[in-house]
Amino acid sequence: MGMYIRASALEGLDDIAQKHGQEITPLLDKYGFGAGIFRAKETEVEFLHAIAFLEECAARWDIPDLGVQRSRYFALESLGVISLAVRMETTVRAASNAIIRNMFIHSNGASVSLIEHPQSNLAEFVFDVRTEGTPCRQFREATLCNSRITLQCLAEHPVKLVSASVPHAAPVSRLDSLSRELGVRVTYGAERCAFEFDRSVLDQKINKTDVAFHPIIRRYFAEVTAEHRNNFPEAVRLEVMRQLSLGVVSQDKVAASLQMQPRSLQRRLKQFGVSFREILDTERRRKSLSLVQQTNLPFAELALAVGYSDQTAFNQAFRRWFGRSPLKVRKGQGLIAAA
Repeated sequence: MGMYIRASALEGLDDIAQKHGQEITPLLDKYGFGAGIFRAKETEVEFLHAIAFLEECAARWDIPDLGVQRSRYFALESLGVISLAVRMETTVRAASNAIIRNMFIHSNGASVSLIEHPQSNLAEFVFDVRTEGTPCRQFREATLCNSRITLQCLAEHPVKLVSASVPHAAPVSRLDSLSRELGVRVTYGAERCAFEFDRSVLDQKINKTDVAFHPIIRRYFAEVTAEHRNNFPEAVRLEVMRQLSLGVVSQDKVAASLQMQPRSLQRRLKQFGVSFREILDTERRRKSLSLVQQTNLPFAELALAVGYSDQTAFNQAFRRWFGRSPLKVRKGQGLIAAA
């Protein structure tokens, strides 16, 4: 399987369908899931099928805030074995980073970064979704809500958000369920999907650490991480995706994050028949299509968001990828090159 996500990401949809008098079985069959998917939470499902399934459920059932409603079924344990990493940490900061570090176990179709801003005393979670052009409004909104729940579980108290933003457009109706759920006015049509909160939350202590289980947990994550790094190009791609969501990515930075020298990184990639430039180009292509089709960001801002210093260079790259200008694709004209 290429891009995957654990079936726990669909948790609660069967209950929501029942409450709204909707039939979920035909859609489960359409996407190849089957009714048993809700009992097999650790099963890997195709990532793009999962986010498309959420979008179609929302549209067919006329539930525009389905992602928000689904997040109400989320708990820290919904992350499966990743939640075990929290048991070894003593602060919210360390636990958050442990979850982020092991998020590839849950999915390789999305990334999350924790950024601290000492001057403003704020911290920020930034999210990116590898959509390949598939709409993902419901998945993004569920992710924001789930992440706030996770933060509150770690802190063991409500966490007030300072700001939140998403790349997609504001809801058509006046009811803004996402802002209400997050407790802050969400900025729609933004460059990235993120929320900010008081940085001091990260310093708070976690009292429950099961010391007796630490050796078992460490051994498990060491084995899983070693297996993950055997697929080296995928590990590089995930790090490129994460850094690109922050607007700054380079071979040196990716190598440093993977604890190796840039030349060693390039040599290892060469063994797999791929280069860093090819991986970066693929991720820029993916993110560019998503931002062009799913946001109204000015193209100059969009160019910066995918790592180009000026709009001209971005336009040239976009034409090379898709055979049309960003403007024509945004207006709904089909892609010439395979997207």
